[in-house]
Amino acid sequence: MKRMTIIILILISFASADSLDLDVNHMIVKYSGETIVGTVDSIRREFAYFVPKDSVDSDSLFLRDIYYIYNDFNRVFQTSWSFDQNIQRMTNRTGTLYTLTGDTIDFINIEFNMDMKNPEVFIKTNITQSEFIPLLNIEKIVTDLSVLHYSIERGFIYSLSSFLIATTLEMKLEWDSKRRMAPQIMDNFDDLMPKATLIGLSETGVTYESVIFLIPISVFSSMIYDTWRKKQEFYFNPIHEQNEFGRNMYLFSIKQIAKTYVQRAYFRIEKTKFGRKVLKRFK
Repeated sequence: MKRMTIIILILISFASADSLDLDVNHMIVKYSGETIVGTVDSIRREFAYFVPKDSVDSDSLFLRDIYYIYNDFNRVFQTSWSFDQNIQRMTNRTGTLYTLTGDTIDFINIEFNMDMKNPEVFIKTNITQSEFIPLLNIEKIVTDLSVLHYSIERGFIYSLSSFLIATTLEMKLEWDSKRRMAPQIMDNFDDLMPKATLIGLSETGVTYESVIFLIPISVFSSMIYDTWRKKQEFYFNPIHEQNEFGRNMYLFSIKQIAKTYVQRAYFRIEKTKFGRKVLKRFK
């Protein structure tokens, strides 16, 4: 009789339980902080397939549009290139950490334990004190302005690359097939160089003044733009008060974009019978 009573109570508890509370929800976070809550079916080379909460219809999203994905157990199991780069940019800097509970913690150093089952942040609040904080308990981290050295690099590389590309195009348009290659190349790229008799340059190149004038302007413009766009602020959890991020967390990289498109083209070619045969010969 006692056993029967226990069985009946168990059956009643199962029947009255809300099955939705037992489901594991996945949070698909976009770069803006917009979050889709649902159940992820699978993640493939280009897409994440999922069923939105309170829906029975399957949906999908390009992986390139997803910042990261985590679940109810605060386990991160998919991160984007931008997410990983932002983690790298914050590491070993000083700044301030803001938690979802409203705490504000100043730190003198920060490191990340990116174990997907238990992602944590290790911060030193002073020389003798430190603590671990779960990554997904953090609303945002604001670092010092030393992070702007990425802006300096970008401004320098983009402006210098522009001069080199323009010089190469000009050389191509003015190419004289009757002259030797080496002298023609040197004549064009000498225009970018200062007077340097040690390497055989007897006068300053005609484009040199533009180089030394425009590159600093490009660098300072990049720094000002990134400061205005609050690139020293890094956001994590957008669910707090259903807010989106204070800024878009996407990182623009020509190299990464090119790499992504090459990979996509490779995968699509590999799917075809003819493509597999061609690729097999190159391997």
